[in-house]
Amino acid sequence: MFGLEAKKELTDEEAMVRFQNGDAGAFDLLLERHNRGVLRFIIKMIGSRGMLQRAPTQVEDLSQEVFLKVIENREKYNSSQKFTTWLYTLTRNRCIDYLRTENHRHHDSLDASLSRDESDSAVILEIIKSSDKNQEERIIDKEIQTLLNSGVEDLKQEFREVFLLREIEGLSLKEIANITDTNLSTVKSRLRYAYQNLREVFIRAGYFEERQKAKEV
Repeated sequence: MFGLEAKKELTDEEAMVRFQNGDAGAFDLLLERHNRGVLRFIIKMIGSRGMLQRAPTQVEDLSQEVFLKVIENREKYNSSQKFTTWLYTLTRNRCIDYLRTENHRHHDSLDASLSRDESDSAVILEIIKSSDKNQEERIIDKEIQTLLNSGVEDLKQEFREVFLLREIEGLSLKEIANITDTNLSTVKSRLRYAYQNLREVFIRAGYFEERQKAKEV
């Protein structure tokens, strides 16, 4: 057994192997590292305007179920696989099961191709990731975040999950393809759909008009 500080030096994959070998502290380390990310992903995936208002503890219950799956299926984990890919596959599958049960979303096939539009992703990423804000921009930041959250929530499930995995959780396109059991082309297509749909949300809200006016001042 290693001490807490020594454990923190372990990679996720190494910690999972130690957990497979009976080291309960290694599981605690994985839980500490990834609990917030899993919670965040579940919240975004299942939406807040419906279920969360009725049962705010449901998200925590779903998260606990995911990590219970980690415990139950620990022997199935292959140490050559990236742990986060395996974890978010479990999380995604639990969200899909929940959504199907609650009839929140219909699972449609969305493998159609889409013309590439780099401007959509560039604009949305600028909104999400920009930290170079003046005082006025910080004042309206909450409004922008609310608008973005609403837009993400309204995305079809297939669009929402790839967007969240890529831009919120920071996973690679290859990892997302593995998690969603699709190919890279499909992941890229769904991601572009997500960018375009979110851009439409900001257009309808007049964000770009206000942005242009601010530049002209």
